[in-house]
Amino acid sequence: MIRGLLTLLTLSSVVFFPWQGTVILAIAASFVEPLVPLVAGIFADTLYYTPQAQTYALPIFSLYGAACAAIAFVVRSQVMTSIMKK
Repeated sequence: MIRGLLTLLTLSSVVFFPWQGTVILAIAASFVEPLVPLVAGIFADTLYYTPQAQTYALPIFSLYGAACAAIAFVVRSQVMTSIMKK
């Protein structure tokens, strides 16, 4: 239940909150669902894409989301192995 709620709250924060709030929620959600930052980044890039703006040629939010998801996967695997060793 908490996983779905955090995912829904993170995705809705892309629309309703400033980007700082979305980052905090995405990091919090990555502890239980590591792919949530990537999904939020793809959603933000899709939502705020403007073809006229040539300032950013790269999907910045998706790249940051992928980096956060990769870090979450590494931390999660390290925590799981340290718990299982005990």
